[in-house]
Amino acid sequence: MAKTISFTGKNVKTFSAWLKKFSSIEKSLLIEVDEANQCFSAKSYNEEKSIVKSSKISFEDSGFTLKFPTGESTPIQVGLYDVSRVMKSLDHFSTGDFSFEIKYDEVLEGQNKKLAASNILMKNAALKMKISTSSLKVFNYISDDLFENRIASTEKVFTIFDLPNVTIEEINSLSDLDKEYKFLEFLIKDKKVFVKGKLFELDVADDGDEKAIISVYKDQFSKIDVESYSVKFGEDKLVFNSKDTDTSTVLSMVVKDTKYEEGETEF
Repeated sequence: MAKTISFTGKNVKTFSAWLKKFSSIEKSLLIEVDEANQCFSAKSYNEEKSIVKSSKISFEDSGFTLKFPTGESTPIQVGLYDVSRVMKSLDHFSTGDFSFEIKYDEVLEGQNKKLAASNILMKNAALKMKISTSSLKVFNYISDDLFENRIASTEKVFTIFDLPNVTIEEINSLSDLDKEYKFLEFLIKDKKVFVKGKLFELDVADDGDEKAIISVYKDQFSKIDVESYSVKFGEDKLVFNSKDTDTSTVLSMVVKDTKYEEGETEF
């Protein structure tokens, strides 16, 4: 028999902004409703898995108040086929209180029992909206342990440096100057960290001794939220840990084509 976890929502613009963190990476999204820790959490990645993002937000910060605790110790998994559609639906409840209910049931996947949502119902005095959720089978679940100890882990760390939000914006602006060039290089030289495109090289930090370089896709970097970060410069990946929210994003190294290497500018 289906069960319900019910919230009262009010001014959930922060929750919509949180969902937007993932919408640029992938259309669909698997959310966990974690009653034990009073938060929503999600992880998203593109088809090539060259970018993986993990983020959590508390019920309180997202504008939701839990009405009736269910006592579930296991998070409820909510599969959203089109996260942008959910954001647009929430726009219709941007003023005043509304009810936000998630219907869920226990499902068996192999030997594992999970709590899976079947639909979401949003309603206020004037409007009711229902969103059907997707089967968990269409998602590749990433646990916290897998993300922290494998995806965001690297055997060798060349340096850890700060990258403020204003520098994120500057890199994106500079990248627009050479749109046809699809890479960004993060490099350590002269005991500094630089970000380099075809037409620019920007000094971003004074931390770094050993020489190293990582190439990433420019369009994947553009999906990094404009926040301030502590960045781990690894052997084959960059790990961006936000100082503003509970968000981590991993960009994996890519191998450039020869035609791009030949057209590079020396600074």
